[in-house]
Order: sequence, then C-alpha cells, then structure tokens
Amino acid sequence: MSQKTPKPSKEDFKDIREWYKMEFAFYSFEAARDIIKMILDKGLDHRRSLEYYAMSVGLICIYARPFTNNEPVGKLSEEIVPEQFKHRHTLIMALRHRLFAHADATLAAAPDNYPNEAVIVNDGEKLWMDVSRSAVVPSLLEKMQPLVNGLIDKTNYHRRKYAKKFSKEVAQLGKGEFRLNVVDSAAPLFAKLSEAERRVRREKKSLLDPNSDFK
Repeated sequence: MSQKTPKPSKEDFKDIREWYKMEFAFYSFEAARDIIKMILDKGLDHRRSLEYYAMSVGLICIYARPFTNNEPVGKLSEEIVPEQFKHRHTLIMALRHRLFAHADATLAAAPDNYPNEAVIVNDGEKLWMDVSRSAVVPSLLEKMQPLVNGLIDKTNYHRRKYAKKFSKEVAQLGKGEFRLNVVDSAAPLFAKLSEAERRVRREKKSLLDPNSDFK
C-alpha cells in the first residue's frame, strides 16, 4: 500500500506563494530594465512616436504588475522598494493606476494639466473632439533605471533564499517539469506537468519568450 503524501505545513505553503511572487517580480523587473534600455537606445521622440507611446505604457504596466493583486497569492509588498526610491515608485504606480491601465477622468498632473481630458475644439469653421495622449518623458525612464536595478537585486535575493529552502524537496522530485502549487494548501507543493502541459508550455515559450531555448 502506497503512503499518502503528507499535507504541506502552513509555513511551507505560504513560502511557496512568496517564492512564486518573487520569481514573477524578478522576471517583470528584468523585462522593465530591458525595455527602458531599448526605448532610450532608440532615441524616439516621446511627443510624436507611436512606438514610444506603446512601449512606455507597456513598461509602466509591466513594472507595476507585481504590485497589483494577483489571486490567490496576493501582491508583492511595497516594503521591498528601496527607501531612497519610494517617492519615485509611488509616482510610477499612480501613472499605472490613473493614466495607463485605467483612465481617471479627474486626474490632474498640474493645476492646468488634465492628461485624460476630452476636449471639443471649435476653430471657427469646424468642430472636432480631441482626446489627449500622454506618455512618460525620457527623463523619468532614466530615473527608473536605478529603482528597477535595486528591485532586481532584492527579488533575486529572496527567490534564491526560497530556492535554497526547498532545495532538498526539489532534488527528490526526479526528472520532469514541476509547477509551484500556489492554489491548494492540501496538495503537494510541486505539481508535475503532464505531457500535454509540457507541450503547451514549450509552445508558449518558443513564441513569446525571447530567452527561450525551445525552438
């Protein structure tokens, strides 16, 4: 008779969720770092380039993703943000929440500046509606770089700490691919992927992940 797999402890299940958060945060901040460099290297005009607009909006949303709620593991604590960059982080999160991911119609960047305004223009001959398009300026991207690098260092420290904690359990899994179980506290901490799940994962990575080894 086979023995039943023991239920994980509450502490271990909590730490598996934290490990998951750190892995995805690390991945997101590395992507943000690479996008910032790409935008600045291209030297695009932030006032006229649609490419700059799309890349910078995507960048802000990717940066903010770990700090937004992710069921069922929750969001990354903002305590991880280095103290010297707290104000900058707060600004970036406000841009994500009120300007890019959502359009806050009452947002005022300054007393005379409403980024999400819709304005009817009458030039005396015709009428048209003008909706503003806002983008972050390159100087903000430059200021984001040390913040992002600091977050990469911190999340990397924590992900390695959790990897070390569970190193024995991982070594005992044997060959295969295993998903961190962040859903069911009564199930094993690592779920082995079926052949169908492995195939889907490989297809996604080969198409969407520039660092993928799958062809």
